[in-house]
Formats: sequence, C-alpha cells, structure tokens
Amino acid sequence: MFTELWEDSVAAEKRVNVVESGLAGEILYIRDQRDLTLEVVCDQLGWQQSKLSRMEHGQQCISTADLASLLVIYKVQGKERRRLLHMTERQDQPGYWDYDSPLDVESMPLMRLEPLATSIVAAESLVIPGLVQIPDYTRVIVQAGPVPPEQVGPRVESRKARQFILTRENAPKIDMIVHEAALRQVVGNAKIMAAQLRAMLEVAELPNVRLWVVPFKLAGNAGFASAFYLMNFPRNKSVVYLENMTSCLYLEDAEKIDYFGRQAASFGNVALDPAKSVKFVATLGREYERE
Repeated sequence: MFTELWEDSVAAEKRVNVVESGLAGEILYIRDQRDLTLEVVCDQLGWQQSKLSRMEHGQQCISTADLASLLVIYKVQGKERRRLLHMTERQDQPGYWDYDSPLDVESMPLMRLEPLATSIVAAESLVIPGLVQIPDYTRVIVQAGPVPPEQVGPRVESRKARQFILTRENAPKIDMIVHEAALRQVVGNAKIMAAQLRAMLEVAELPNVRLWVVPFKLAGNAGFASAFYLMNFPRNKSVVYLENMTSCLYLEDAEKIDYFGRQAASFGNVALDPAKSVKFVATLGREYERE
C-alpha cells in the first residue's frame, strides 16, 4: 500500500518546523562547503562562536549586516548574495520561504535538501519527475521556457547532477506518482520519449523506488491537477517544494504538509500498483519506439 510508506515516513502529530531549511540552513551549508570551522569564522568577525551557532540552527534571527559580513568571508557574490540577503526579510514569517530562483540552475536549497531526505514523494501531472529526466528531455523542457540559450546547458547539467541520490548509499525511499498525461505528452519527439520512458523503467527497478501511474480515467477522482515534491527528513521533519518557471516555494507549515500528505495518499490509492505501472510505461514506451 502506498499509504504505508507515508505513515512510516511522517508522523504528523510529532512534526516540528524545519527551521534549518531556511536561511539558517543556507549559511550552515555554505560554511560546510567552504570547510570553515566556527572558530575560524568567528575569530575573523570578532563574534562569540555561540552567536553563529544560534544563527545556523534557527535560534537567532540573522540581521542583514551580519549576513553581509558572513558572505564576505564565504566569498558569496552576485545573484547568490542577493538571494540570501533577500531571505533576511522573511525570517519572521515561519512556515514557508520562497525564491526568485535563477533560471540557469536548479533551486539551490533543493539541491541541498535532497541528499538529506530519508524519503521523497514526487507527484507530477504534466512532466516526468526531474529525478529521472534524461538530458534530452530536460533540454526541451528548459528551452520551452523563458531561459536564455546560454543558460540551457547549466540547467540541464544541474538537474542531472541531482540524480546521484537515486543510487547512493542509504538512498532515500522514493515514490514517483505520475499522471498518464505526463507519459503521453510528447516532449521533443517520439525518440526522446522512448528513451525517457526506458530510463524511468530502469530507475523503477531500484529497490528504493516505486512508480505509480495515475490513469486518465481515475485521476479526476483524486483531484490530480497539480504537481508537488514532498521531502521527509529524520526526526519527523518535512518540506514540500513547489515550482514554476521563474520561482519556487518551500512549505514547512504542519497543516500544509499534512494536506500534501493526504493528497499523495489519495493519488496513490487510485494509481496502478507498481507492477502494473511498470507494465503500462513499458507498453507506452514500445508505442513510441514504433513511431
């Protein structure tokens, strides 16, 4: 049953906000990437180590001035610096955080959060889930949007880079819930679609991945009209990621998380089971190969 994985992964009554997933988590992640210790950073700034520690764990708001000082040490400039400074304005609005995400790369917080997830539910109504997209498929999707030509390549590469989590050690459990429309909508041409469905079937063979196809005749019964990406973390923490062409939204409010959890269970309950879903995709893939 689909709902068994959901109930194992998320305990709604015990859930707490993923404070570290906002600005706090961003500055902690950057410091780790720069391989800098609390001691080294705080000595340069003349701060107590406890101050930066509280900032990194969401126990203290981060002022624009303090963040600017940190970003100098971390050598963060340009768009990324502006993005992070903008986040200081939203610290008093818990429950969600959003970005004007750069169009040339995947959302940076998404790429940071995915490797930490213990389970993921990717529900897609119109396109193949990003975690299993082949480069040719991604390229067509990106080119169809308002992305300058020189930024298409980096966007394709960054999406491909996310897929390492599928086969890493202690890989997350992944449920891909895909509307039949996403499988039948031709992206590029039949050759690309045939290759894309073959790639999806290869991923579906992994022990940590399950594929659920929601057929046209049942999708309406579950209200399957929009996509979402639910990531669950240790200690019953969860984040929902929503994306459009120019921005993305992260939700961590308990009621909203519960809503998308119920939606996922609803979709799973009307979907073809994994064995039938694999057979469905394989049949459709052969149809594309004959075209």
